[in-house]
Amino acid sequence: MTPPEPLAKLPESLSVVIPTFKEARRLPATLREVLAYLERRCDAFELIVVDDNSPDGTGDLVREFAVSHPQVRLLLQPSRIGKGAALRRGCLAATGERVLFMDADHATPIATVEEFLPRLRGVEVGVVAGVRTYQEGESRARRLVGLLCQLLAHLIVFRKAVVDSQCGFKLFTRAAAQRLFSLARVNGGMIDVELFALMHRLGIPCRYEPVHWRNQEGSRVNFVVSAFRDPLDMLKVRARDVLGVYGAPVAPGRQPWERAGARPTR
Repeated sequence: MTPPEPLAKLPESLSVVIPTFKEARRLPATLREVLAYLERRCDAFELIVVDDNSPDGTGDLVREFAVSHPQVRLLLQPSRIGKGAALRRGCLAATGERVLFMDADHATPIATVEEFLPRLRGVEVGVVAGVRTYQEGESRARRLVGLLCQLLAHLIVFRKAVVDSQCGFKLFTRAAAQRLFSLARVNGGMIDVELFALMHRLGIPCRYEPVHWRNQEGSRVNFVVSAFRDPLDMLKVRARDVLGVYGAPVAPGRQPWERAGARPTR
């Protein structure tokens, strides 16, 4: 029996950004799985892990991976700033033609990006956002919180309907990533809401693609804190939009990791 022909490599260079905080237990499996896929399917890629100054040795773990995998980059935050700041830093540092961010628990398989990439071919500035159509292991409480977040975001922030703002699997052209993340200000979990607000403001097209989402144990989301902080962050996004703050990018040297003296490390 003739063996199947090997798949052609993906034509785009790809940057994968993973924000982390206290992920020493879950991240090793994710790094192995993501690197195995990227090495098999991509000629040019980088894997950027932005660690939010984890106290459990997550940064040291990534540094060890980088010794044998030169495509792995570690950006270590100088203090705990938040997921939004980590994503902003990583996506601004990305050099690939396409920039993907995903969660550290590998809830959506990295291979899903192959469904996303064709949607951006021939597009200079654009985004493909995952929609969690197929979900495993989601609790009723988590689902209710997610629906409430979507409702508030539509009432307070969005100018257009958004199918799923909080899915942690989004692909950007590099031009779109540079424009959006240079304007973004949210340091916490509402960074996704802010990104959609910016897309609406700038007229950047967003396409949606269904993904399989497997909820993993070990979530770092504090629902009590989020219940107070997230609506406040949405109101701040709305205020910045109305006041024209998003008319200019964050000034050089004013990013939170720059003000705090962040260390770019491997």
